[in-house]
Amino acid sequence: MDISLLGFSKYGGWGIDMLNGYKVIALCLSAIQDASSISFITELNDKLNKHGYRIFIYHMSTDMAWSDTIKDSETLVFDLIDYSIVDTVVIMDEKIKSRTVTEHIISGAKAAGVPIIVVDGQCDGCTSVRFDYRTGFEEIVRHVMEVHRPRKLHFMAGSRGNPFSEERLGIFAMILKEYGIAFDSESMVSYGDFWARPTIKAAQRLIDSRDMPQAIICANDIMAINVAALLKKNGYRVPEDVIITGFDGIEEIHLTEPRITTSFCDFRELAGTVADLIQKGTPEGEYYALPRLMISESCGCAYSSKIDILDDFSQLNSRFYRYQDDNHVLTQIAEDMQGCRHIEEVPAMMGHRVMNHMCCFLNQWCTDDSVDPMTIHQDGFDDEMYILYNAEAPKPFVPMKFARRDIMPKLDELLERKHPLIFMELDFMNVTFGYACFCYKSCDNTDYTKIPQIVAAVDMGIGGLLNKRYQNYLTGQIEHIYIHDSLTGLYNRLGFNREFEKLMKRVWEKEGNVTVVLADLDGLKGINDNYGHAAGDNAIHTVAKALQNSCPEDALCVRFGGDEMLAVMEGDYAIGAIREKMKNWLEEYNSRAGNPYTVSASLGILVTSGNEELEFEDLLKSVDALMYQEKRRKKKQNL
Repeated sequence: MDISLLGFSKYGGWGIDMLNGYKVIALCLSAIQDASSISFITELNDKLNKHGYRIFIYHMSTDMAWSDTIKDSETLVFDLIDYSIVDTVVIMDEKIKSRTVTEHIISGAKAAGVPIIVVDGQCDGCTSVRFDYRTGFEEIVRHVMEVHRPRKLHFMAGSRGNPFSEERLGIFAMILKEYGIAFDSESMVSYGDFWARPTIKAAQRLIDSRDMPQAIICANDIMAINVAALLKKNGYRVPEDVIITGFDGIEEIHLTEPRITTSFCDFRELAGTVADLIQKGTPEGEYYALPRLMISESCGCAYSSKIDILDDFSQLNSRFYRYQDDNHVLTQIAEDMQGCRHIEEVPAMMGHRVMNHMCCFLNQWCTDDSVDPMTIHQDGFDDEMYILYNAEAPKPFVPMKFARRDIMPKLDELLERKHPLIFMELDFMNVTFGYACFCYKSCDNTDYTKIPQIVAAVDMGIGGLLNKRYQNYLTGQIEHIYIHDSLTGLYNRLGFNREFEKLMKRVWEKEGNVTVVLADLDGLKGINDNYGHAAGDNAIHTVAKALQNSCPEDALCVRFGGDEMLAVMEGDYAIGAIREKMKNWLEEYNSRAGNPYTVSASLGILVTSGNEELEFEDLLKSVDALMYQEKRRKKKQNL
């Protein structure tokens, strides 16, 4: 049993929350590639490193916004958390976007007595650190009303029923009322679902109505950018004809024309608050960070941001082209993995720089060709994993077993680097087969952005290989059934003929000898008549096993007739030794089997000379005659 399941750390006693002298923070999130995630991680890591903390990130590539009720194997990454070594669990609730997943993590942490901080969300019994979205959004609407004073406004809401969207809609209606403007939800509200395509459709309907407002207040920046672009495409000027505002402050607003007025939700402030609370022992309560109003050109004001736009654009440009280059490389790596014959060949395919700083762990069943990877019923990870690849190990890398509770090879060295360990589940078609761990030498956005790409390539490469290997196994099984007798496991005539031709070709080329053994079950009719056909089948099976065990391992053994078994061997073997071994094997079987009948066989054994070129029919005729000589001898002895 994994000792961590009992709350006992291998690094100390009960309840110890230190790992090699460091306190561990388990950070749970999705979409690590988002700029806001990277800002949060960088700030949290910088602040906590100084005080002896190390961050373990448990990460999903995408959020669960559309599949909260669907079992998704990616969420199993959170089962990797060893609460016995964790000081605090930090959950980025709005990144994960699944109350089911969040509550699962909280349940595990509470059971282990580990304090929890929920970021950008609120859960009962947990410390909460979040943005004061209400105040931040209210500042935008009040700015538009107080400075620009439009009388005809429209609200581009998020999704119907979404709490963030409904709260912002309520603020919009409240402020309009303060300024004496009647609010009508039918004519003054559209729904863009926080995303581009539905926003464009909603904005187009507004344009088609030819009843354009003076200002469109959007519930987030994505919608604001798309509304502004569509208005300009249709001949409207922003902000001269229509004022546009967004909310949340994503990177892209700095690259729009005009730049979008918004409220910047700085995740570095949240990270700073979380770091302070952790150092204070994680006191319970609700803590807020105020979004920062960013006045720009889309509302008619001067651009006031101090953001280095050139630097932002340079980073975006670099990440875009790096993404293309890496995607091409990773696609090739995935194809190369799928082309491997054995799982042990995969590490050689993973040696490219794009997979530096990565360790890949597989469940033990992945090494078994007979397991169907699409139907295996296993949730989670083995206590003892199989390290398939470790980028920092000497090359060539040799896969090996590894205890999961040890976390990573050479963990001491990795912890000294002061940068987070990032864990991700590996799966193929929603079947978990392992996990990956990344340890970069900095919290670099280019590295973090490519993590989902790398995992997707490994998923496809190894998953495809596992599936292909199983298909090959099935093909082999079908081939085996096709050329083997189902009762005895010996070759049937089809399989035997194929192999016999190969054997005889070798013998004739070397002018060697062949030893042929024909075994015929004694008294099959009597066994069938007195004890049933099941007993007869057992007797046939027993003689077949006796023949196999009495002949060399490479002998060609075939069930030639109903109760006749034939063995052909390359070389000259002692006839007496074969007879004695067969006799002893059957006598031992009969003594321990306790059957009411005795299993015995008559043998015919023939050794050819090197200059003979006998056809199979001639060999069979000769050895058959020898076998019947023995049968007649036995009958005379029994008279």
